[in-house]
Amino acid sequence: MKKLQVKKLVLAVAALGAVAVGADVANAASTSGTFQVNITLTSVCTLGSVTAVAFAYTSLQGGAQSATGGNFNVTCTNTLPYTFGLQAGSGAASPPGTSTITVTDNAVNLQYQLGTSAAGGTGSGVAQAYTVTGTMAAAQSGNCASGSCTNGAATNKVQTLILNY
Repeated sequence: MKKLQVKKLVLAVAALGAVAVGADVANAASTSGTFQVNITLTSVCTLGSVTAVAFAYTSLQGGAQSATGGNFNVTCTNTLPYTFGLQAGSGAASPPGTSTITVTDNAVNLQYQLGTSAAGGTGSGVAQAYTVTGTMAAAQSGNCASGSCTNGAATNKVQTLILNY
């Protein structure tokens, strides 16, 4: 009979343990709190490489010549405004630059003016396409001792595009 009493005692303790565990869950309480998430966003713009601006000019031609090339992309943070500036030469950029520059090439002695297809824009988070534009005035003679010359030896053929944001 002692074995039966031990079994009953074990069952009784197990049942009380289950009730006690259940009672803890039923009486459990909870609380909550709120918190902030702070974000600091540093806005930025990137300037893609600018393709070469090219002129095909015939000495003393009757009309002005437009340049080809000069394509570039700008990618900026959404809603970030930006502007373009140009600077003659390849020295350290001196923002903001100017809207146009006029240069006389020192190899072929032809003068041209450069500008941009827009003064600037507003960032959209994706690449936006622009162009460095160029015009060479009519009736320029230039310097060339053969049938055709390039400005390969020019020391002032590199110009600077500045992206201000």
